[in-house]
Amino acid sequence: MQRNPMAHSVRLALAAVGMASAFGYSMQVHAQTSAPAPSTAATAAPAQGNGAGDDGSSTNKNDKKKATNLTAITVTGQLAAIQRAESIKQNAVNVVDSISAEENGKFPDPNVADALQRVPGVSVNRSGGESSQIAIRGFGPDFVAVTINGRQMATASQSSNTSTRAFDFNVLPADIISLAQVNKTSSADISEVDIGGVVDIQTARPLDFSGFHATGSAAGVNSNLTGSWAGKTTPKVSGLAGWTNADHTFGVLASVQYYKRDDTQINTQANSWYANQNISKLSNLSNPNYTNVAIPETLANNVLVEERTRKSFTGAVDWRPTDQLTVKFDTLYAGYQIKPFEHEFGEYGNAGDFQSLNTDANGTVLNYVRKGTGNMANDYVVAYNPSNEKMVQNGLNVAFNIDPSSTISLDVSNSKAWNKQSPYGYFAVIGARNIGVNPTWTNNGSSQPPSYTNIISTTNLDDLYAHCCNEGGQSNNITSGVTQYQLNFAKNFESGVLSSLQFGVQENRDYNKSVNVATPNGILCNAYCGYAVSVPASAVGAYIYTPPAPIDGVSQPGLPTQWIQYNVPQFMNWLTTPAAYNQLTPEKRTALLAALAQYGNFGPKVNPGSFNEVREVEKAAFAKAVFEGTMWEKPWALDVGARYVHMDSNSQAIFQQPISYRVDPNDSSASQVAYGPLQPQSAKGGYHKWLPSLNFKINLLDNLIYRFSTSKTLTPPQLSNLYYNQSFGTRPESLTINQGNPNLQPYTSTNFDTGLEWYIDDASYLALETFYKHVSNFSTIVSTPVSFLGQTWSLSEPINLNSAKIYGEELTFNYQFKHVLPAPFDGLGMAFNYTHVQSSANLSPGTISTSGKFAVPGIGDSANLSGYYEKGPWQVRLAYNWRGKYLESISYGSGAQPATRTSYGELDLSASYKINNHVSLFVSGTNLTQSHLYDYSAYPNRFLYAEADGTVYTVGVRGTF
Repeated sequence: MQRNPMAHSVRLALAAVGMASAFGYSMQVHAQTSAPAPSTAATAAPAQGNGAGDDGSSTNKNDKKKATNLTAITVTGQLAAIQRAESIKQNAVNVVDSISAEENGKFPDPNVADALQRVPGVSVNRSGGESSQIAIRGFGPDFVAVTINGRQMATASQSSNTSTRAFDFNVLPADIISLAQVNKTSSADISEVDIGGVVDIQTARPLDFSGFHATGSAAGVNSNLTGSWAGKTTPKVSGLAGWTNADHTFGVLASVQYYKRDDTQINTQANSWYANQNISKLSNLSNPNYTNVAIPETLANNVLVEERTRKSFTGAVDWRPTDQLTVKFDTLYAGYQIKPFEHEFGEYGNAGDFQSLNTDANGTVLNYVRKGTGNMANDYVVAYNPSNEKMVQNGLNVAFNIDPSSTISLDVSNSKAWNKQSPYGYFAVIGARNIGVNPTWTNNGSSQPPSYTNIISTTNLDDLYAHCCNEGGQSNNITSGVTQYQLNFAKNFESGVLSSLQFGVQENRDYNKSVNVATPNGILCNAYCGYAVSVPASAVGAYIYTPPAPIDGVSQPGLPTQWIQYNVPQFMNWLTTPAAYNQLTPEKRTALLAALAQYGNFGPKVNPGSFNEVREVEKAAFAKAVFEGTMWEKPWALDVGARYVHMDSNSQAIFQQPISYRVDPNDSSASQVAYGPLQPQSAKGGYHKWLPSLNFKINLLDNLIYRFSTSKTLTPPQLSNLYYNQSFGTRPESLTINQGNPNLQPYTSTNFDTGLEWYIDDASYLALETFYKHVSNFSTIVSTPVSFLGQTWSLSEPINLNSAKIYGEELTFNYQFKHVLPAPFDGLGMAFNYTHVQSSANLSPGTISTSGKFAVPGIGDSANLSGYYEKGPWQVRLAYNWRGKYLESISYGSGAQPATRTSYGELDLSASYKINNHVSLFVSGTNLTQSHLYDYSAYPNRFLYAEADGTVYTVGVRGTF
């Protein structure tokens, strides 16, 4: 008999209730040291904390129910931050976890995502030595809503040159956080709804302080692949200053942050795998064993030299002109610039020139030998794909106390984000054909990238030929914006079971625009791709490049110790000279010169055929009631409500279809494509949903809380799936057409959560929580073969098709040893959490690749273990963050095969020493274990990607005044 996951979770929680109740009762003597049980109805630091939901004046029924102002910074240190986070969790009716600043403007982490990974159930996506996006209980970035001060924030993030709803946390420095709250269950008054959860980043408020106050820090940052302090050290500085008048009715606060890090990354990638290849047909071989073979697209060896710069500014004004009126204004600017210069040695695959091969039982190629005709080239790639994402948000909140128990508030905010670096990138390839040798590719198993042997010299400057070249276009120009209006009414009640009522309406107007800026219509590649034009080394500034030492498990075994690089602007200029185009065939030369006359140069131009825009108008209304009382003399609270969401969307695009296609006669792995006229098109979509929610908790003992929650939530369709455009993959071995679907419906989920929390003292607790989500309307990519331009193409588009059950358990144990260890060891503490997640659609990638069955990406376990010491002037924290293996994508790359990321863990350290009440020294190190990322496609021996980023050290001084 198949076990029902939800029933099992409920039984597990109920059994835990009984055991913990008995155990908790026996521990009452020890529990006497804890703070009294807080109000069951208090909602500490709500998700709209500085925005629509917080007027700063709500009253409760009696003194026992008064909630502490948890955002006020009155004590400092990591122990105080742990105490604040525990108090928030204990006070809330819904399931909440949080992190809090050790003191205002002080976080040991470089960005918000790095800080959030310590929250139970939160895991991160890492790249470039930093965390960028988060997942909650296995649900990835597209399923997590993010607000700042209770307001939706625009984002200009993109993945594979398409916009996403996923929030890029690496744009925000951790220093801006006063509190970050992760709402794991829904409540009707939370301004955003998402299946994974809602994260609210709250910045500091001026009236949380008294008089003049200021803090500042200055540090040096060093990033190195070897784990040592070497190379260039860059600055990290921040400052915060504010003033509040004597009667606490007016205050201002401002902060600035600047962070720069020079980083070197090594990565190796196969880009994609192509399954079910008929090598006998492609290579004109007669061996019947050469059918249904899986082969990699390429083997690219990259050294990425990056300059990362983060800048931000926050400002806030609080004003209480009367006892009844509160006015709050917030402004935020954040920018994150990455300048990545890429040195690549590439060895591109081509099934058409295989001479022999061997495979395993799964059809995975184990080795192959290529013909000595020069079809494979040594590719010397120089690329630049800059990013400069910027965000701005302004918000105004006006709250009026109608009477001591009733408040009406209006919140208006506007946010914009943009990343317009598309014209400034480039991608260039100069190569040398492997003529007279037989390049041999070897699969090195599941822990090393594959390798090539028997190739020509990689340092011969006299054997260079032009191939692919493009200015701009390595990313899209993205612009997005959000205008949000929220009107809320709240009423508290002095007596009776009904504690409070809230009502509200909201409107969001969002837009997202995307366009590519590049050399138009593939002009340069149509002319020069194919290694037919000889390039003088002196004309392009060619030189011999020496990469960093190879890293085991990341670098290709036997990687050349040197290869050729060159100056891309010189190369691009040379391609416009007679010395270059006179080597072309008459047909290609005529087409190139006609294009040069038309455009004036081959620099980047806006490509109208890449334009996409999605506009959305969301209208919502909610009602929520909080009840509280006692049951068998045990206090309880019930939060029940509903939210109605109505969405209208409009997708617009400019479509440009190919009108001719042929395989490049000089390179059978490339093609020549011409495009037809521009065709504007648009389509409307939308939906409306009722989203009820219920959260219940009861104090079984003074320090033992049981919770139960149920709700319905939704996640909007991915932006790229709403795009009403088509893109064409024109590699001969993989002809693809991808198009969006503006009529997609949102993902919807019915959720159940239950849990038990034992609060040992104000810095120690044990919690076991179980969760169950039945998610419907998963967007699934469906591919259909179509005939187009005399070829068979694979047409792919998203539809709402599948459903899945996601369920798991979350264990948290925080403990401070002050009651059990003598001085000086009583400053020791620890924090541990483990989240186990599984899915009814959790199929192996191999099954997905062969059967096309559905699975949920992102599902995987995660854990964090940290130890800390805080005593006298010393603070130390050592933390290990781990994320288990998970499915990254069902359909990755042009081969549309599953991608899996293997488990990853890293060790981080932070420490500080307080010289006096005003000055302290601090140091931190991230990824002390020098761990690296490793991905595979379908089966572990189908290598896909590996990345090493090394260790980042920070040493500095901090002052408080």
